[in-house]
Amino acid sequence: MAYNETRVTICGNVASSVTHTKVGTGFSRAKFRLFSAERVWDEKDSRWSDGSRMFLTVSCWRMLADNAQASLNKGDPVVVTGRLTIRDVEFDGKSQPVVEVEATAIGPNLALCTAMPTRTRHTPDAVEARAAPEIVAPRKPDELPLVLPGEAERPKEVAEVPF
Repeated sequence: MAYNETRVTICGNVASSVTHTKVGTGFSRAKFRLFSAERVWDEKDSRWSDGSRMFLTVSCWRMLADNAQASLNKGDPVVVTGRLTIRDVEFDGKSQPVVEVEATAIGPNLALCTAMPTRTRHTPDAVEARAAPEIVAPRKPDELPLVLPGEAERPKEVAEVPF
C-alpha cells in the first residue's frame, strides 16, 4: 500500500466480458468494465429513479485475475475493492479522464444474488508466486516450506493452503 493512495469500494455490475491475458513476466491480468448507477428516492412520485451513472475499468492481477475470469460474466452484480486512479488520455486531439480501479478483492453482491464459493487449491509455493505482493511476503531462501503433521504423505497438488 502506498502513502496517500485512494482506496475505494464500489458496488455495481460487470458491464463487459472479462479479458484475460498473460504479461511478459508470466503473471495473469484480467480487465473488465464496471457499471454503477445510484438510485434516488423521489418523494413527489414516491418511487425510486436512476441518478448518476458511472463506468470504469477494473483490472486485477495473478490469482485474483484467474478467479475473476473463471467466475464473472457480463451483468453479474459485484463488489470491488481496490486502488482508484484517474489519468488523462489523449483521444482524437482531446484529453479525456480515464477512471480505473486496480482491484485487491472482487466478490458477488449478495444483496442482489446468491453465490456458492469454491475455494481454489494450490500448493503453498504456487500461492506465494501467484498472490498479490502486498498479501504474501517473499520467502527467504533458507526457510523450509511449512509442513503440518499428516500433510507429508499427501500429494503436493491437493495440500490445503493455510490461511
